[in-house]
Amino acid sequence: MVGLLSLWVRSAQRDAARRSLEDGLWRLTYRVSFTAPTPGSELRLALPNVDDNISLDGEPDFFDDGDPAIASRMVKLTPSGTRERVITVKREGDYRVMAEFDLRVRSGSPSADGKPTHLSANERARYLRHEPDSLPVNNRSVSRVLAEAEGKWTTQEELLEWLFEYCAVQIKQPAPGSQSDGVLGVLDSMVASPTDRAQTFATLCRAAGMPARLVAGFELRNSEEVEQRVWVEVFRQNTWTPFDPEYGYSRVMPVDHVVTRRDGRRIVRTSLPNAVTNLKTRYAIVRRAPAADALRADMKNPLQVFDLTRMPVEMHEVLKLLLLLPMGALVTALFRNVIGVPTFGTFAPALFAASFVYADWISGLVVLAVVLSAGFIGRTLIERLRLLMVPRLSIILTTIILCVVFGVSALDYLELTPSANAVLLPLVIVTTLIERIYVTIEEDGVTNAGKLALGTVVVATCCFLLLGWEAVGRTLLVYPEIHLLTIAAFIAIGRYTGYRLVELWRFRDLVDPSTN
Repeated sequence: MVGLLSLWVRSAQRDAARRSLEDGLWRLTYRVSFTAPTPGSELRLALPNVDDNISLDGEPDFFDDGDPAIASRMVKLTPSGTRERVITVKREGDYRVMAEFDLRVRSGSPSADGKPTHLSANERARYLRHEPDSLPVNNRSVSRVLAEAEGKWTTQEELLEWLFEYCAVQIKQPAPGSQSDGVLGVLDSMVASPTDRAQTFATLCRAAGMPARLVAGFELRNSEEVEQRVWVEVFRQNTWTPFDPEYGYSRVMPVDHVVTRRDGRRIVRTSLPNAVTNLKTRYAIVRRAPAADALRADMKNPLQVFDLTRMPVEMHEVLKLLLLLPMGALVTALFRNVIGVPTFGTFAPALFAASFVYADWISGLVVLAVVLSAGFIGRTLIERLRLLMVPRLSIILTTIILCVVFGVSALDYLELTPSANAVLLPLVIVTTLIERIYVTIEEDGVTNAGKLALGTVVVATCCFLLLGWEAVGRTLLVYPEIHLLTIAAFIAIGRYTGYRLVELWRFRDLVDPSTN
């Protein structure tokens, strides 16, 4: 449990650090000026919507030049869920207000569908209703378009696709400097501005019996003056699904589109017609730099002790080698205690495999061949001297060292100088292993030493396949607390008291009824 908890904490910390660099940080600014003709005039500012991809980085800032005549409050509209800042003035006159929102856009892909929801009968009627000024559902021009669609669809989904293609493709862009005139003007001229195109699509969807609503928001792009965007959400299969016929987005919007108002086309609106005059709005979006502490690598934190990736790059290979050794020991313990393969000690196979991983396997095989050859030749030559074991092994070790040293010199003469990593570590480990082999031969005989040597080679080969896997070393360097799970595996293997697999095969005749 401690190991899993440590992995979760480390993963969460790394994800937080990555998001601080990868996530987009933006500042959205509203600048609004207006004239209040009477005391009590209200103005409503829609706030950016928070979802799975976009969040507010801190609290919004509102500025009113310290005017005591301005009061404000927060409200949340139903059923759309839009949050508004309601500005109320206590006397007539000219006013200016500003709002700033720091947004964090999470890296990744947007979800294709919204969250499942349920529409009550009243809500469904609301999103199907006729709105003469913006969504004139009950109109001949609208009915004419739906009549044109008859026979071209068999399901509501096909009708929805047809209406989307109709508004996105058949309705054209207006000429520069010209404007379209609402939904009815669009259906007559087949020319529409972006907002009118969205209103036309929403009107046709409502007329076809599909609840629809307008959505106002922004595309996050760096600019001191941006225009608001308007698109449509259609309620299908218990979800609000976005469509933008102006830019061709169907059922999914880019992650950098932030919603400010649902069920409306204006981000800043008045409570009543002519509640304010001379209303002017200006929107700016500026991309912010990551936080300073996310960019500073020299900030000291005691938890950095557990982050091995901060170490110099030249030490990463050594650290990975050290962290790989317990994995090799785990493989050895599994083979010895569960499978039943004998080896020369617990760490010999892991060290043997690590020497081939740290160097290259060709150099390791060459060193192994030199050590074996020099060792056996030296042992044969000094056998007749009848020396004690320790001096005899020391002579063999000296012979091996001389052979390897002069072999390296010969390679250098041929301009094939190997690296120190390719020679020294395999030499030390293989020489130690050869010493174990000679001691076993002296004490237990050649047959038993051969079995142990064969088992060591088999287990070392399996260790090499695991330790040579680059992803394993890289993962251990990033998450060294994985070895807490390795310790748990050692405990489980150490408490195993059943038969080894080799023993089951060895004593198979005892459980075979045919042998009775």
